[in-house]
Formats: sequence, C-alpha cells, structure tokens
Amino acid sequence: MKFATKIYPFPAAFVGGNIIWAKDYYQQLTYIRQFSEKTKQPFPDMVQLRQQIIDQLIENRLLEWEASKNGLRVTSKDVDDAYQKIIDESGGKENVQKVLREIYGMSESEFKELVRQQVIKEKIQDEVIAQVKVLHILVKDEGRSNEVMNKLKSGEQWQDLAKTYSEDTKTRDNWGSLGWIARSNLVIDNKQVPEFEDAAFKAKIGDVFGPIKTQVGYQIGKVEDKKGKIQQSYTNWLETMRKQTKIYIFIK
Repeated sequence: MKFATKIYPFPAAFVGGNIIWAKDYYQQLTYIRQFSEKTKQPFPDMVQLRQQIIDQLIENRLLEWEASKNGLRVTSKDVDDAYQKIIDESGGKENVQKVLREIYGMSESEFKELVRQQVIKEKIQDEVIAQVKVLHILVKDEGRSNEVMNKLKSGEQWQDLAKTYSEDTKTRDNWGSLGWIARSNLVIDNKQVPEFEDAAFKAKIGDVFGPIKTQVGYQIGKVEDKKGKIQQSYTNWLETMRKQTKIYIFIK
C-alpha cells in the first residue's frame, strides 16, 4: 500500500470535502519509524500512532481553513525566520540538517513544511483565538485585598499599589503584568485560576475587577487590551471544528 501511494494518489481522509493524501500519512509514519530505529526507542503502539498522525493532519487542514478565512498569510519569510530560530537554538544549520537526515530521514524542505504548519498554528493562537492582556495584584488576606480595591476606587495609582501590596514576586515590579492570556491558559504558582480568568474575559478594556478568591489567594485585575474573535480555548475550538466538519477516515 505504501509503495502504491507513490504512484496512485490514494486518500487517507476527507475533511470537509478536501483530501488528505495517504502519501502524507505514510511520510509521517516513516519519520517516526526511522527515529525509533536510529535512537533504539520502542516503536509506539500502531493503533494509537495511526490515530495521532491522522489527528495531526486533520488539525493542519482545519488550521489552514481558519487562516484563510481570517486573511492570515504565512510567507516564506515567516517560515525562514522560524527555521532560523531553530537553527540558532540547536547548534547551527549543519547540526540541524544532520539530525533531520540521519535521525528522521527528512530533507530540509520537508522539515520546513512542518515548520510552516506550526507557524500557521501560532498565528491562529495569537491573532484569532481570544486573548486578554491583564494586570493583577495578588494578596493572601481577604481584608488586605479589599483595602487595596478601596484604594484603587479612591484614585490611587495601580502601579504604586501593585508594587507595594502584590505578593506575586514575579510580576509586582512590572505592574503585575500577566501579559496576553488565552482561555484555560493562565497558571500562577503552578495552579490554574479559572475564576480570575473568567472575570478577565468578561471585563471590558480599562476595567478593574475583584477581589476574586482563587487557589493562590485574592486577585484584583485590570484589563489593558483584548484581541481575537473566537471565544474559546484553542483545544475547545479545535474540538468544535471537528464536530462541525464532515470527516471521513480511510486509513485503518
């Protein structure tokens, strides 16, 4: 079958009427098989591996649709820049090419296609999936949190109060900035804080909200900016897209 796909264009799946070719599925399988052989790692369970590869190819197709729908383009420069970053972090171009060739049996152009898919995903996550840019002041004591909130209401400056009262040592010297956060993506002290996260997404730009009791204490938040139109986490959006799209899988 694998040999035949090089001659005859067999489909591995249909995604919303578009074809995922079997040759693409077998190509991914070949990379993993060679990696397993060269590194003496156990070959993964075939049933699970087959599903993982198909799921990834389906995800790639859905990402391409969403990018096209939103006018997002991935240029050759985008890919080259991402590839160069990998080179810089991995000991140089010769080392990267050697690993690709000897460990995965992959050419540079084949690897760049994988890089392109990752760049598309990052653009969707950064520009389409809803995010909020938020500051916070974290205190452990409820009474102290109410005191800080009252000071904010009376007109005291956020940055001064964050530096003075926040017990989040990682952010308090930067006005309590948590940067851009997506849904189900905010972790503080290795703990998720969904109550604070939900309030941040409901608030408007410029709003100050809280105190909100979370696993890490009492949080007061301020929304600096918002972007993105899909009001779901990336994982939930992908699940929704799969449910809404007619998908037929032929690789068994």
